[in-house]
Amino acid sequence: MKSKLAATMVFLLTAGALWAEEKVVIGGSGGLAEEMELLAKAYMAKDPGEKIEMLKETMSTSGGLAALLNGRIAVALVTSVPKGEEKAKLVYLPIARSAVAVAVHKLSAVNSLTESQICEIFSGGIKSWKEVGGPDSKITVITRKQNDANTEAAREKIACFKGLKFSADAIALLKGSEVLDSLNRRPGTIGIISAAFNAADRPEIKTLSVNGIAPTADLVRSGKYKIYNERGVVTLGAAQGTAKRFLDFIASAEGRKILVQRSMIPVM
Repeated sequence: MKSKLAATMVFLLTAGALWAEEKVVIGGSGGLAEEMELLAKAYMAKDPGEKIEMLKETMSTSGGLAALLNGRIAVALVTSVPKGEEKAKLVYLPIARSAVAVAVHKLSAVNSLTESQICEIFSGGIKSWKEVGGPDSKITVITRKQNDANTEAAREKIACFKGLKFSADAIALLKGSEVLDSLNRRPGTIGIISAAFNAADRPEIKTLSVNGIAPTADLVRSGKYKIYNERGVVTLGAAQGTAKRFLDFIASAEGRKILVQRSMIPVM
């Protein structure tokens, strides 16, 4: 009897240790990385026994899915729903929507553009800020080398942008963070970004109204501002253990409050 009791105690202690040591690694698209890091910190503050690790280097959505499939991470951050032959293995969970904005340097005198003007600027038809109410200075278009979720949202929601070819003079950068850095440093630039960018890190960026409507969370929620994308997470099969408890926390009132503070629109 004593031996059985001792064995039971060893099992329970071992299980408790394994529970405490379980760690969930998260990585993928940078579109949700900062929000996820804040959520992870809040979750671990509530339950220090749980371990959530955010990879410091962000990857694209495809990079995150590849890391998930090869076992490097347990939760992938994505800005599009998985497609293709791997879709059957994966579970997608939408987290939040974010307004997509046309952005410029804060020194720009322009505060609003029409959809037609946006298309003319990005295609190279309009080359000077003077043509859209600004000073007589060159417009420098900043794009991504590969279309990202923000550009795809613009193509989906702005009719003239759908099949648009970027100006041959446009500067194509690799990462969304590089686009933000360029807009923050260089007056005269224009690019497409998430309106939920961290303004404290890049205070020189200004987002523009489109057709007179500002890219705010409230106006996306009301349906007045129509250019936005959805961000979510993907797991290999249904989330279990710490991963499931963390995702449940994101859907809680406390988790949703953190997303709202970041100008995101929770959809969980």
